[in-house]
Amino acid sequence: MVWRETGIMDERLRFVVDCLSGEETMSELCAAYGISRKIGYKWLGRYREFGPEGLHDRPRAPLNHGRATALDLVERIVAAKETYPLWGPKKIVARLKRAAPELIWPSASTAGAILARHGLVGARKRTRLRACGNGPWPEPQGPNAVWTGDHKGWFRTRDGWRCEPLTVMDASSRYLLALEATGSTADAEAWPVFERLFEEHGLPDRFRSDNGPP
Repeated sequence: MVWRETGIMDERLRFVVDCLSGEETMSELCAAYGISRKIGYKWLGRYREFGPEGLHDRPRAPLNHGRATALDLVERIVAAKETYPLWGPKKIVARLKRAAPELIWPSASTAGAILARHGLVGARKRTRLRACGNGPWPEPQGPNAVWTGDHKGWFRTRDGWRCEPLTVMDASSRYLLALEATGSTADAEAWPVFERLFEEHGLPDRFRSDNGPP
């Protein structure tokens, strides 16, 4: 989607200010401004990283350009942290390197500084986890509010390969976003699938799996 024509920079800045106020969800704001959630997260991330100057259009640079931490890499690091909040910068960089080894990723310390600037680093709090089976999950409020991911049990193919089917579904519409044959239940196998889905459909508000709370 495109922004309204009444001053693109002013429109982007108003969007960011509204987003930072916390009065509406990202989905509500993007609908009001007529943009996709992916675009909304893009401009919010640029503002947090570079301030108002980050809202200017800029020519695309190759993703493997090694002079600075490219915006695309920053957005992937932030997206990984929001999807896996318990991961630290060292693990995030390691997983992203596995998923896209052709790119020049920043060091763990640089990734930690990026997460801190985005307000994604704080003191750990001890929390008491509730058993998920004690009650039903709340109903999702619309498409892209909640995604669910699950491995459906492994089987061997005729050539002896162990297959672990991974399914990702939108909890509201029950639309099957992905059914992928992976070799194991390891995060390194699942992350490239999630990354592709985030690029195609934007980030969900929450992600649930059998391995833990959203």
